[in-house]
Amino acid sequence: MTTATDRLELPARRRRHARLIEALTTLIDRLHLEFPDLVERVLALLDWYGSGSGRCSGYPVHEGVPGELLGRVSIADVLAALADPRAEERHDAGAVRHLVGWKTRPRQKRDIARLPEPLRARLLAQACRSGDSDKWGRAERWFASPLA
Repeated sequence: MTTATDRLELPARRRRHARLIEALTTLIDRLHLEFPDLVERVLALLDWYGSGSGRCSGYPVHEGVPGELLGRVSIADVLAALADPRAEERHDAGAVRHLVGWKTRPRQKRDIARLPEPLRARLLAQACRSGDSDKWGRAERWFASPLA
């Protein structure tokens, strides 16, 4: 049942959502200007996402911004960025956090199934090196060989 208080707060919520959408749109526009090359832009997002607390859950809300943006990038573009010679361990850290997090991609299971075996192993090793047992467990579940 909707109360009078709920009805009064609804327009304020809509205004906050509109401001959030406007801010994300501005951020996307700025990313395109700063990083016109798609691979470089995806690497920047992976680096950003991997540079926070690193946790897959229970992290500060602002750390979710690059993850939200990565969820809008096609898995083919993420794979291209990770295959690029400029990809480093810090990009792998962002990829692990993004790919094994809770509902981070609209088609997460299908997207992860597209990861080539060498990349799965590389990202699994990155999760192990992180020292985060939650991330390691998630990575083991998500990156286990599809044939296993």
